Amino acid sequence: MKRSVKLSIYKLTLILFAFAAPFNLLATVKSNPLNFPGAANAKIGIYIEDLSTGEVLYDVNGLTPLLPASITKSITTASILTLRDSSFRYNTEVVIEGLVEKGNLKGNVIVRCVGDPTIESSHFKNTSGFADSIAAALASMGIKNVEGTVIIDESKVPYSLEPKGWVDEDIVWPYGSNHYGANYKDNKFVLNFSTGTSTPFVPDLRIAHTPAKGALRIRRDRGTSVIRSEGTSKKNEAVTVAMPNPGLVMRNDIIAAIKNNEITIGEVAYKNPENNETLIYVYESPQLNEILRSLMFRSDNMMAESMLRLIAPGKTRAEAVKTELEMWELRDIDTEQIVLEDGSGLSRNDRLTPYFMADVFEWMASHVKAKEFISLFPKAGKDGTMRNFLKETPLEGKIAMKTGSMKRMQSYAGYKLGADGLPTHIIVFMINGFDCDRSAVVTQVENLLLKIFEPNYQRPIKETRPVVTKKNTAQKSNTKKQVQKKKR
Repeated sequence: MKRSVKLSIYKLTLILFAFAAPFNLLATVKSNPLNFPGAANAKIGIYIEDLSTGEVLYDVNGLTPLLPASITKSITTASILTLRDSSFRYNTEVVIEGLVEKGNLKGNVIVRCVGDPTIESSHFKNTSGFADSIAAALASMGIKNVEGTVIIDESKVPYSLEPKGWVDEDIVWPYGSNHYGANYKDNKFVLNFSTGTSTPFVPDLRIAHTPAKGALRIRRDRGTSVIRSEGTSKKNEAVTVAMPNPGLVMRNDIIAAIKNNEITIGEVAYKNPENNETLIYVYESPQLNEILRSLMFRSDNMMAESMLRLIAPGKTRAEAVKTELEMWELRDIDTEQIVLEDGSGLSRNDRLTPYFMADVFEWMASHVKAKEFISLFPKAGKDGTMRNFLKETPLEGKIAMKTGSMKRMQSYAGYKLGADGLPTHIIVFMINGFDCDRSAVVTQVENLLLKIFEPNYQRPIKETRPVVTKKNTAQKSNTKKQVQKKKR
């Protein structure tokens, strides 16, 4: 039975329930097969389907909206891969505005930022040297003085605060870095609390410290460059945190590079320069498929947000989400219960259903870019966030899934692969609200997949060391004394 048909039956059932005695038309909801401690109190969604036959192996709460976490990135990736050519590259243009006379620029250097997340990124080759390239371009033109300054133009990407549902404790850390028109050095820097210095230099950074007992704790006020800390810092204690305004850091580095090339430049924009522009440098990002692979394998939130914004260039984040959902509606995928605040899944407001995930994955499995899409998922026991999952089992390398995790939740979404590397099954797990150790949940997911796809495989039982308590430590100590006494 098609998921769209099931949804229609479900809606009809709800209507009939209002007028008649309860009865069950939705026979696809099965009991939870995951047996971790406290599973009865968790909210669990599972959907596993054989793509060749349409047989549904498991359908547990397929219609239930659940917190997805980072499997949201697979939806963002599917959306942008559908809309854009895989060879797409961001182009960040740098121009000089004004007249150049005898080595003097009566104008400004303008960087036209377009939301590229890769400038000076540590995750790609050939993305460094941005500031030096601009300085070298000016020097090659014989420019010795810039009467204006460097302007970072972010107008092509409307600014938005961190998405709703991103909690305050997230935004100070690199994984909670916002996406901007200008993104630079992965939007993170190292802050040394002993010296109050930052690497790279963050021009508008302010630190407000409150002495207190205990380890150092930090947070950043939303939409500001104020980092608040409390506690006691260790000698030379340094932490890596999110940049509150990457454009200012980019500008500072460009000015420094220009000065290092023995070109003088001011801090204030040149007013009313001659209305002519000369293109002096273009930074070209890695291709779209390289960016998508990096963000999927590493689960990079900022890059996922950049992909979401690329769905609707020049629009707000909310408009990009609206465009994304409308796109899937046009492909006959129901989005009625779907809530998206971002492209990364870091928002606690996001809600996806197993059916929605499965519908998108089924559509992508028959798309012209199916192989490319599937190649972006980390493989079990081998890649990224899946490198330890099902490792050293017959399913190693045969399951390709995006993972998602937050406090008390774990999710997986992707495919079982055949010998030819093509998908044979859709797999979705969404587990919310568990109270046990995460490893117990992961093990249960692994065991279910092994039961389905490798029923004859007997997984070795891991040996566990006995828990050393004060009592048995004392017993060991007493035994040792007794042995020593006997030896004497």
